[in-house]
Amino acid sequence: MNAKERQGWLVVVALFVTLFLVFGSGFNTAGVFFTPVLLYFGWSRARLSSLQTALAVTAGLSVPVVGWLLDRVEARAVIGVGIALAAGGFLLAGQASTFRVMLAAYVLLGLGIGAATLLPCSLVVANWFREQRGRALGLTMAGTTVGGMVMTLVSDRIIAWGGWRAGYIILAIPMLLIALPLVLLLVRTRPERAVGLGVKGVSDELPGIGVAEALRNRSFWIIAVAQFCFAFAVTGAGLHTIPYLILIGYAPSSAALVLSLTMGLAAVGKIVMGFAAERSGSRPVLAADLILIALGQIVLLAARNRLMLLCYIAIYGLTSGAPLALIPMMIAESLGLRRFGSLSGLAGVFTTIGAATGPVVAGILFDASSSYRTAFELFALILILGGCAVLACVPLPSTEASATAGSD
Repeated sequence: MNAKERQGWLVVVALFVTLFLVFGSGFNTAGVFFTPVLLYFGWSRARLSSLQTALAVTAGLSVPVVGWLLDRVEARAVIGVGIALAAGGFLLAGQASTFRVMLAAYVLLGLGIGAATLLPCSLVVANWFREQRGRALGLTMAGTTVGGMVMTLVSDRIIAWGGWRAGYIILAIPMLLIALPLVLLLVRTRPERAVGLGVKGVSDELPGIGVAEALRNRSFWIIAVAQFCFAFAVTGAGLHTIPYLILIGYAPSSAALVLSLTMGLAAVGKIVMGFAAERSGSRPVLAADLILIALGQIVLLAARNRLMLLCYIAIYGLTSGAPLALIPMMIAESLGLRRFGSLSGLAGVFTTIGAATGPVVAGILFDASSSYRTAFELFALILILGGCAVLACVPLPSTEASATAGSD
């Protein structure tokens, strides 16, 4: 391993830690804080749930701006500001005494997650790695689910010890003392920069197509559809799986254990699927992965049988997180790296739409039928359609990518 490769893997470590602490704490611990905050303030469940909606929408709407900035500003600056905003959101939440203050805290947290996590981390890894891009992205993105597993338990212990205010405040500290210094010290947008050129200048020299041309390119819209299908189905299922398992007779603790096990396997699946994509290409692997997620949703409908529940954990766990690593690979292969940030940000809008609508649609379908069957069947169908659409995505030939002029 040469010096450049060692530095690249150090960048992966810094980004893994960032996702572990910022995404793992900022997004995945919401359920742990829900009941303590509800009991303290006495708000309705709908009103308290709107905080998480505000976080998701803010993070999603900020992604196009973050992508535009990443094509022009050093990634460590964008990620560093994001970490500071996320920590600031937690610190403000720990001091909140009104709904407006708590809402402002979650908006800050959403901005921080948008600026510090999925998009910037995938851009940096895509720039640092070519031959080992799949496994590097898989390992980096494993930080989201590993962080969720660990920080969920940590936040639960902190809240039991010192209350929910202490939970928010203490979770902000490692973001500032660990993640922020690591990013500022180790993370760079790409290994080399041309002398006299800024980040945008170097970007202009990379293979790929510009924004205007990408919007006329079939592959961009296919990627956007795939992101919507993934977010719609997986986010919708993620919110309603535990209530479904309780409804069919499992204890709440058993249902929570199922979620924990699937999150643990998701970390493994990101690495395995990323490695497979290096061998076979991101397009067929992503298509197969989305169809396997759909199969997991169908198997869940038979989860009264414990053997089928174990099959669900294995299938859904290993596949449900992998698109977070595979979609950035497909963007790099089909659209290039020239405007990776801007194009990922634009396509990410469809992720936001999917994540915002999936849980609501599932709730509406349940209210209409008192059953989750229709919702889970819909999720499976959407995932299969997304998988089939991915197969129509066309890799950008390297010669064409190198010759194509960037267009903003």
